[in-house]
Amino acid sequence: MPNIYNWPAALRPESVDWALVVPQVGTRSLTDPAIQTVGISFPRWRVTISTGAMKASEAPKWEAFINRLRGRIHRARFWDWRREAPLGVATGSPTVRVNATGDSGELQGWTPNVTGILLAGSWMGINSELKQLVADINSDALGRATASFEPPLRATAPAGGAVVLVKPTALFVLQTESPGWEQSGARFPAKTLTFEEVPA
Repeated sequence: MPNIYNWPAALRPESVDWALVVPQVGTRSLTDPAIQTVGISFPRWRVTISTGAMKASEAPKWEAFINRLRGRIHRARFWDWRREAPLGVATGSPTVRVNATGDSGELQGWTPNVTGILLAGSWMGINSELKQLVADINSDALGRATASFEPPLRATAPAGGAVVLVKPTALFVLQTESPGWEQSGARFPAKTLTFEEVPA
């Protein structure tokens, strides 16, 4: 059973690249140029980070945390450092209104009658899964709104479940078994590390 370690707040990547990986296969028709593509597995986040050139005081902290993951054995829990707060006014205390599946969910608990209460590109934590809003949402007179997001939910999000808007996290696994740590004289060059999301 893998251990789960929260990402240390002191370790701030210099650069971050987030990508949605959607495993898929496509076929081209023999009679016309149409291409049919279908997903073959659950979409997941892939995150590539760079430490940037490290100070002598920083390098041991990076090494210790990454080595603690033991390659692909343990898990790291973290968020998108580029966007730690929601976009839009995001007022209220949203929860899932009815059981949600797929790539959308009905939410409640927003401040009523707000246009653009949450804007596209915002991160949301729903059912311990990390989702990105793909269209602006507006709350109605009852404080409800329907959110469309990617990737789709892997499991049903139960009614009443909290929606996390500030630093929502997911679980990630390192994509190498043996990350090396270079030192050149007194310099600690930047290290690039890639992680992929795994189910919680």
